[in-house]
Amino acid sequence: MAKLHKVELYIIDANDKYNNINEIMHDIENSTDCSLIPFNAQEIEIDWDDEIDINLSNYPVENFRKYFRKEEGEN
Repeated sequence: MAKLHKVELYIIDANDKYNNINEIMHDIENSTDCSLIPFNAQEIEIDWDDEIDINLSNYPVENFRKYFRKEEGEN
């Protein structure tokens, strides 16, 4: 029996290695037996530094979501 997982996932490309989500998915799919099917994929550029509020993994999801609200013009 197969399993289907639904995940909201934020991927940080801090070293600017990938051009887009398709390149990231290609790397993941080629290193695992998983298939990835993205919906509503979005991408933004941010100014990165070690003190940014999303640098550590234990921050709340709202810290990540706010970057996309800024792009959409929300407060």
